[in-house]
Formats: sequence, C-alpha cells, structure tokens
Amino acid sequence: MRHPRYAILAATTLVALPMLAQAQQCPSPPSLEATRPLPASAPAGTAATNAGPVLRPTPVVPTPRLIPAAEIAASPALTRITSTGATVYEIGSRAMNHGLQGVYAVNGDIFRVFYLTPDGQALIGGVLWEKDGHNVTRDTIAPIKGAIPTVTITGAKPGATPPGQTRPEANATLSPELAKRVHRASVGLVGQDGPPRLTMVIDPLCPWSIRALGQLEPFVARRDIQLVLLPIAINDHENGHASTPAATALLSVVPYEMEPAWRKIIDLHHVADDMPRTDVAALHLQQNMDVAHAIGVRGTPTLIWRDKAGVSHVTEGLPGDVERLVREMGR
Repeated sequence: MRHPRYAILAATTLVALPMLAQAQQCPSPPSLEATRPLPASAPAGTAATNAGPVLRPTPVVPTPRLIPAAEIAASPALTRITSTGATVYEIGSRAMNHGLQGVYAVNGDIFRVFYLTPDGQALIGGVLWEKDGHNVTRDTIAPIKGAIPTVTITGAKPGATPPGQTRPEANATLSPELAKRVHRASVGLVGQDGPPRLTMVIDPLCPWSIRALGQLEPFVARRDIQLVLLPIAINDHENGHASTPAATALLSVVPYEMEPAWRKIIDLHHVADDMPRTDVAALHLQQNMDVAHAIGVRGTPTLIWRDKAGVSHVTEGLPGDVERLVREMGR
C-alpha cells in the first residue's frame, strides 16, 4: 500500500493526446533510468526530443524554477500538492505551455508533471502535446537531470546521435547484440509461424498499445507478419499500479495464450482475480524491463523488426504507413 503522502502524485492524469502524432505512445517514466533525483538547482540548458514528423529548431528552455512559498500560498491547487510533501518547480514558460503554467512536482523518487490553470484553482496532470504530435512536456523537463532516459541505441545509422545523448529519431537501427537480447526476452506470439516477426513492446494497459494491436490484426490474419508481444510495465504511475500485475499475468501464460489473456485484461481494464501471476513471471518482467532500458524504449508501443538485408530496426509508436513497414520486413 502506498504511503498517503504520495496520493496526489499517483492520481490518474488527464492526457491531451496528439492529433497527428507519428509516435503515438504511452511515454515511459524515468523508472527506466538508473538515477532520477531532481538536483537542488537544476542545471541550465537547452534540449528537445521530437518524435513527430515535423523538424524544428531546438527550443531555448528556461531553467526549472523553484516555486516560492508565497506563490504556492496564492494557489489552492499548488497548496494541495505541497501539502503531501512534494516540492514544486515551474517548467517551461506560459508561451511554451500554451498559456498554462507547467509544474514539476517531486516527492522522493516519485515525480509528476501538471499544468496549472490561470485561476490557480485546478491542475491538469499529464503530457502536453501540440497538434502535430510534438511533445512539449519532454522539452520542458529535459533540463532536469534524470527526468528523461538518455540511453542511446548502439549500431545506429551514420549521423545518428552520439553516445550519451538522447535519440531524436523515431526509427533507429539496433546492434546485433541488442537484437539478440530482444530475441531472448519473454514474449507472446500472435499468428502462425513462418511470416516475418514484428516484435511490439507493450504495456498491457497503455491505450496506444491496445490500439496498435487492433491495427496490426489484419496483417496477422493475412499471414503478412507474426506478431510478437514483449510486455513491460511503464504506466503504473498513471493507473494506480495496475500495469505491473497485468504484465505479470501475461508473462504467466504460454506464448500463444498471451493474446487472449491480454484481451481479457483489455475488457476488464485490469487483471482478473483468477489470472495467475507467478514468481517466475515477475522475474521475466524485470528482465524485459532491462531489455527495454538497453534498447532505449521511451514509450509503448515500440516496434522492433528486421529488414530484408537482415538489419534490425526500432520504431517508436505505430507508423502511419504500416503496410510500407510490413513490405520492408524480411524473414
């Protein structure tokens, strides 16, 4: 049972979804990063990560500002957050945040992002997306060390991001060593053996993962692909820690039973009481999380596939042209 002081930070969020996002994903929290404390004085800097199709200049992001006590006292919403023990920082600017004040609330190793309404009475929790799919929140928290995982996929194409920096591309190549780790992960299988395999990293309760399953069904039915499900849990901070038991339940069944088990969870919006959750499955989930960390997964769904030349690729979200991706796949 969670300590009550974390209650406000664990509340369900209202997320403004992108209208035209190329990488439509549930974003991963910094739990995939080894260290994620907020420094007493966040370093100045500029950073941006754009998973959408629009190329933009790197924005100048203000240094996160510790919100003073007087300002907190003037806002009932901020007063409520800090009463749970959280420290609050302003992120971005009202211009960047489309008229709202961005708030980064941290309580121990738990953090949440909110947007304060102009009257100071209410907060909207979640990610701020622009209509072209650009993730404004990712830009504004980037100066905070550890807020965004900085794992770089190795073996990337020439011109890819150097080691130690975040990866801006929505598609990158995967080294043979990491491709082997993906192949050894604990997975479920959808469709017959024989067609090219498309691995999809999922959170069972991520709406975008669920949508991707439906969009890939016709390709499985036509035997264009065999879908491989690689469960992880990244949405616990949004759904009251329901993702971890759901992912553990999926990993407690044999591979060809994983899809029916997932559909049962989708129908119920949580794991059923009669679904087994084994200790071995919990270990497999941790191993899958380690694989996701190693390949730099930033959200679910993430696709891993091999082209006709035998090169493995990682694609964030479901691409707009799935048929083209399927045509490019090799066995």
